[in-house]
Amino acid sequence: MAAEIRERKEQIKALLKRLHEGEDMSSLREKFKEILRSVSPMEIPLIEQELVAEGVPVQEIARLCDVHVELFREAVSGALTPDQVEPGHPLHTRLRENEQIVRDAEVLGLYARSMGMVEGEARESSLEVLRGLAAELRGVSRHYAKDETVVFPYIERRGLTAVPRVLWTKHDQIRNMVRGLNRLVRQDPSDWASFSSLVSRRAEELSRALVDMVFRENNILYPTLRVLLSEGEWAAIREMDDEIGYYKVEPEEGWTPRAEPLLPHQVSPEITEEQARSLPQEMRALLSSEGARPVDFSLKRDGDLEFETGYLSPEEVEAIFSALPVDVSFVDASDRVRFYSHGGRRIFPRARAVLGRPVKLCHPPKSVHIVERILEEFKAGRRDVAEFWIRMGDRLVHIRYFPVRGRDGRYLG
Repeated sequence: MAAEIRERKEQIKALLKRLHEGEDMSSLREKFKEILRSVSPMEIPLIEQELVAEGVPVQEIARLCDVHVELFREAVSGALTPDQVEPGHPLHTRLRENEQIVRDAEVLGLYARSMGMVEGEARESSLEVLRGLAAELRGVSRHYAKDETVVFPYIERRGLTAVPRVLWTKHDQIRNMVRGLNRLVRQDPSDWASFSSLVSRRAEELSRALVDMVFRENNILYPTLRVLLSEGEWAAIREMDDEIGYYKVEPEEGWTPRAEPLLPHQVSPEITEEQARSLPQEMRALLSSEGARPVDFSLKRDGDLEFETGYLSPEEVEAIFSALPVDVSFVDASDRVRFYSHGGRRIFPRARAVLGRPVKLCHPPKSVHIVERILEEFKAGRRDVAEFWIRMGDRLVHIRYFPVRGRDGRYLG
């Protein structure tokens, strides 16, 4: 190892010793950063391995990963950072998630590189940390799912489909790597040399893939979204993000949209010249070579029924119910039959004469008391499902009753 690297290693060891003795990380952060700025990314793993070999606990070295995250943020010019976006804004939350992902990727890489050098009880403790990290990294899928299902439709609406396709493919590759690592770290480690070598290689591959995805998001995807999306679009994204969840962070207080939420089908698909000039270089090149091919369409048609989650014509509603491989009946709040489906293979005989009939009269007298008890418990909120199995000829039929309630909890049927 070159003399310069040995010197930096000794400086880091001295600072880690001060941390171990109780000195606050915040007071040493700038000193750590000053040393690490003079170290190339290729040298950091070498220094870490030397420290592990000399007996410095991996847990102590892992405390440097927060500093690595800050240096990563500083080193990537043009990338968005959380302090450039208002707290609480969906972009701010995504950028904070990415900082957590980089930190976890750094810790994962550190423990992976130390696997072949630890001995005795340290092996099991290092393996337990790796198992925990691998399990936690399953949650990265939520971060990716927010972009795949919430954000991508907004840029696809503008005719930009190549970037979402590429990113989604890489998301799935990372998901597969996370699943593979979780399976691997649960295997028998008795042949430690072979086991640790394979774990180390797979974990480092995952670590690099995670950081690479953060780079793509912070430098290409998120700056693109910042240019193209309106406040109304971000308002809708904020609402939908909560339904999917977050990776180790929650949205902060602060940002409050002043516009009504807008879904992709409600916005203009055009990219203005001013927006195009403000896009990241990679997106400008994509526009120049392939162009954007926005598809203008109107989702809601005359005569459509509007639901919270979309639009359907009465014909489509009826066809959907008919296509379901189950019989559906709806009894309203006054206990009268209001609707039934008519699929190709019926379970029970039905005729339109049943519409408006009290449901208790639709059952044989010996079953009426059961029906009345179920309805009473549904209305009182004491029950959320009632189910039975009955045999009809050669078929075993599963019957399930559910209370239908409005958003305010009011019983509808």
